[in-house]
Amino acid sequence: MSREHHLVPKYWLRAFAEDGHVLGRWRSGAEHRTPVRRAAVGRDFNTDPLAEGERRVALETYLDHHVDGPCAPVLRAVREGRGPLDEAQCALVLDALAWQVVRTQTFRSFDEQVGQQLFPALWAVEAVGFCEEELGRSLSDGERMEVFWTAVGTAPGPWLVSDQRSALRVMIRAFERARDVLAAPGRQLVVLRSAEPMLVLGDSGVALRRKDGTFGLTPPLLPETVEVFAPLSPTCLLISTPRAHYRPQQGLTRRIAAKANASAAAWSQDAVYRPPSMPWPSRLQLPGAPLVVRPPRLTAAPTQQQPGPAPAHPEIRRSELRDLLDQFTHTPAGQPPVPGRGRG
Repeated sequence: MSREHHLVPKYWLRAFAEDGHVLGRWRSGAEHRTPVRRAAVGRDFNTDPLAEGERRVALETYLDHHVDGPCAPVLRAVREGRGPLDEAQCALVLDALAWQVVRTQTFRSFDEQVGQQLFPALWAVEAVGFCEEELGRSLSDGERMEVFWTAVGTAPGPWLVSDQRSALRVMIRAFERARDVLAAPGRQLVVLRSAEPMLVLGDSGVALRRKDGTFGLTPPLLPETVEVFAPLSPTCLLISTPRAHYRPQQGLTRRIAAKANASAAAWSQDAVYRPPSMPWPSRLQLPGAPLVVRPPRLTAAPTQQQPGPAPAHPEIRRSELRDLLDQFTHTPAGQPPVPGRGRG
């Protein structure tokens, strides 16, 4: 299997292609005609670095066989207006959207940024416990605060306990969370179409727009009120929304298309794609940099209480995903154990 892993599936990109090519625009303003096979890819993005043979690409193989293969004809039916969809087809649409939220560079950047920002506090909590263990007594409130803030200020980078497979585990668990949000009661899928091409496709595939109209990586990534924009072609927009203000009979208006394009630009990591014959949308600008997680405001108060139970990970309901998670959790024989970062 190729080492170039598609962050947006090829079947999705082909809907924006002409003669097997899309036109990509980068933040510099440069545009390049790009073959679909080289658009929105990441080298070894889903590779298990500790496995050998076919197990190295087990996640990429799963996405190919169990996600992209079954989902492609269903999203094509949505794009072409063939419907209505039955329950099984609707479930596949939700699968495609949920995976598209988590299989991108933007999501991995979110995961890494959150880890970098939380690590000093987690390190400091461990430092307080270490000091009490070494001294054989509980620290006073003043001592606990002194040790905590000193450790926050002197914490090493999270690379010290880096786990190369953490991102793969996080992707699987985040899929389950995203899938649950998108399937929640009260949410609906809306399809809007236009006669002329108006939509671009970011290299994240989908884009998340908060209720206040902003685009942000600040946790939670998927609040209940978020709208998910999924351009399926230059003339077809799929929206997952908890709101009832869209009117499919009115079609894809220029106003909604502009909103979707701004979302695609904001959520892109490197490039935005469109058919080579389609003009760049007027007034659409690529932001100067990808989205970033705002640094949290850290506060602390002394307590002698034992920490509560760690938040539970969502149940992994699909046996193939449970097997993948097991592979990404256990160190292969002959490999030294790698300390985890606690998030995956």
